[in-house]
Amino acid sequence: MQLPPQFEIPNANGKQPLKTVSKDIYALRSVNAGPRNYLSLGLLPMKDNNAVRPTNINTRPDHEVWEITDGKAMQEYFQKAFPRLDFGDDGMVSKEEWDRFAKAQGTRYPYCQYSEGLSVYDDSGTCGVALVGDAIHAFPPDIGQGVNAGLMDVVCLDRALKGLDTETGEEITEKKKTKITALQSNLERYQKQHSLETAALIRLARFGAPYQYKQPHRADRILRKLWTMNVAFRLILSKLTFGLIQPPCIILSQNKDLTFRQVMRRADRTTAILKTCVLGIIGIWVKRRFGLIV
Repeated sequence: MQLPPQFEIPNANGKQPLKTVSKDIYALRSVNAGPRNYLSLGLLPMKDNNAVRPTNINTRPDHEVWEITDGKAMQEYFQKAFPRLDFGDDGMVSKEEWDRFAKAQGTRYPYCQYSEGLSVYDDSGTCGVALVGDAIHAFPPDIGQGVNAGLMDVVCLDRALKGLDTETGEEITEKKKTKITALQSNLERYQKQHSLETAALIRLARFGAPYQYKQPHRADRILRKLWTMNVAFRLILSKLTFGLIQPPCIILSQNKDLTFRQVMRRADRTTAILKTCVLGIIGIWVKRRFGLIV
């Protein structure tokens, strides 16, 4: 939905209203809190302070807002959900914009998925096609790695075509001569090495930050709390062990020196340590409680 630039957010207790600035991020929460009527208006930063501010509405498909197709009804719904904002007839959103938004179908975030095939070549090995970007991985923008992942695909393909290791960029010494062409060999290397990176990226997308939109279903709320506890627990352990226990993967992904594979390897190592400790504690308790050897 399109909001005007520099719109004002009324304040409480007679204080001056907050005038929005395009370079700042805003999240406006509705008074509704139910599983099918909770709304959050998300405004991402923009460079032009005089440009129209688009606001994102991320909901589950069964949300009430998608059942409204009339502009007037949509306007009334939002005025009730956000009573402090001026969504009246002469308010900050025009009648035409309400009509347009009400009739819009919206879009869906893709499921976390990737292509197992990254390249193909003909029988001669002298002609081939390689895939990069969204052609080989699709995931919601939750982890903020879409552009980074696409650019890294290009870097790894460039390394492969130069006969280098796709992950390190180091030269590879061929141990024996083969009859396959250089192009085929390089595309095979891109497929073999970078497909592992792509798989790690999708795992990061699945587990890194899956609940940042505050999905309102009851199951979502429970899982979000569990996810938050897991992130906090790993951060605390990382501090207490001086880095022996690694931070959660969403934090590790912000380290530009780590590949996605390295991020997930470290996260998996932490998971293995925690599982071992839990099983060890359970084993000790069972032995003491029942006199058994586990």
